[in-house]
Amino acid sequence: MVMKIIYLVATFISLFELIIFYETSPLNLNKNFLLLYVTTLISNFGYSLLVFTTTLEAALIGNVFSYFGSICTIFFMFYVIIEMCGKKMPLPLGFLLFGYSIAVTVMVATTEMNHFFYKEVALSKLYGLTIIKTKNGPGMFLYLAYLAIINISAIIIILVTLLQRKKASKRVLFSLLGMIVFGTLAYVIPVSFGVKFNLMPFTYIILQTYFLRFAFKANSYDLVANLMNVYKQRGGYGYIAFDHKKRLLGYDDFATEVFPQLKEIRLDSMIPDICTSMIEKLHYNDENWNWNENCNKDFKILNQDKAFICTIHPMTSRMKRTGFLLELRDDTEQQNYIKSISDFNKELSRMVREKTSQVTSMQESIIRGMAIMVESRDNSTGGHVARTSDSIRIFAQELLKHKNEIPEITQEFCDLLIKAAPMHDLGKIAVDDSILRKPGRYEPEEYEKMKIHAEKGAVIVQEVLRESTDKDFERIAENVAHYHHERWNGEGYPDHLKGEEIPLEARIMALADVFDALVSQRCYKNAMDFDEAFELIQQDLGKHFDPIIGKLFILCRPQIEKYYNSVNK
Repeated sequence: MVMKIIYLVATFISLFELIIFYETSPLNLNKNFLLLYVTTLISNFGYSLLVFTTTLEAALIGNVFSYFGSICTIFFMFYVIIEMCGKKMPLPLGFLLFGYSIAVTVMVATTEMNHFFYKEVALSKLYGLTIIKTKNGPGMFLYLAYLAIINISAIIIILVTLLQRKKASKRVLFSLLGMIVFGTLAYVIPVSFGVKFNLMPFTYIILQTYFLRFAFKANSYDLVANLMNVYKQRGGYGYIAFDHKKRLLGYDDFATEVFPQLKEIRLDSMIPDICTSMIEKLHYNDENWNWNENCNKDFKILNQDKAFICTIHPMTSRMKRTGFLLELRDDTEQQNYIKSISDFNKELSRMVREKTSQVTSMQESIIRGMAIMVESRDNSTGGHVARTSDSIRIFAQELLKHKNEIPEITQEFCDLLIKAAPMHDLGKIAVDDSILRKPGRYEPEEYEKMKIHAEKGAVIVQEVLRESTDKDFERIAENVAHYHHERWNGEGYPDHLKGEEIPLEARIMALADVFDALVSQRCYKNAMDFDEAFELIQQDLGKHFDPIIGKLFILCRPQIEKYYNSVNK
């Protein structure tokens, strides 16, 4: 009886771990993790049913549950391992393996009819447990082949990922390898030594516990989830969602503070005519103000003594418009500030409104937040993002004075470059902590690993801005991240571009990036003084830097020195 209770406890532990995973997972719940826990529960339920039965028919039912759960558990475990390695299961292969698992389950379920999986079956007792004594048929070979294919494939994928040095934790990969070996030995050794009762329920619990632990850890690797958590915690922001026909899909608590009538509107319905204030303020039925044409544009909403800025963002799926997300931002404090300086001249008022617009811009806020979050992993570059961005802002003013000499320089180009500058080192998120946090100079091999951040940064920027409607900004941001370490003489990285092959925005970013590195103290060097830094840049014109752009950067010296002196106080 004690042994039976142990199997029953194993089932409840599986259920408990499933509940823990579900309750502690973020909103973007990983379906393969979830299915892994569900199928493990089914398998352990089957084992428990088997050991408690007293008839052959009931035992065979429990056996079917255990085999079905085990086969599916192994299938979804393989899926999870592929995801951990940063890869995707080809859809045809997934269907093939799943079909194979169903076929094996059908063979087990129909064993009394065709004797293909088991030639003979009978009940037996061992230590108070009900077990099935079997004589295996050819179907058992297909099951063992299935297990071998899954395990060997998983090992190969992990080893290839280790050799490729892709964005995957080496510690996690080795743990996965150990887990596969453990699971295989836990099945093979008892069978080899003729152990009659099945140890797999307890093996699954151990493996399930490991995956539960990794699920917690995986959340910290999820950049999108981290950004969403930060985004949700920001005060003064609210959201209202509509489908493409302007039917209400949902809203948050902040939105109901702005528009209390939202609580009275049924989801999946239009805003009723009685909500006149909401219709007017959101331009809901304004024939002269089309939502599609005004996406990503700000407009103001005054509600009693408060002011809000509303932006309509397009919601898309596979390049198809699915609806609209209205973002509400509390602008009361900023508006009150503007009112308090209403006696100032018009130019100052224009600058304040422009600054307010920049501060409240969702896209710029997310970009800068991402850049600072990535920078926080690097022990040696504190404040680098802010300083280089401000240097680009100063440099842009000088470039605009000489826009006749460089046709590509326009006010719009400079604005986009200033906005893109914080993204230049996003690729460092792909660099291992052991490299990024090293307290000293890099060895040649370590430096090569660090250099991947340029190429990885371009990929990340491309993903982050995939849905952006501003393709000029997407191009400039991607080029800044990808090519800011290229050199005029072709000796830079990652693509060894030369001269004007290097995008203009990357040549400009290179000057601000290198200058900050020269005048900043790092764990492996002291900060240069301004004379040394500008002299070094002068010497590298035509070698490292664009000679024309570099001369204009040197002209900015008074403003840049003043800025750096102010931030270093």
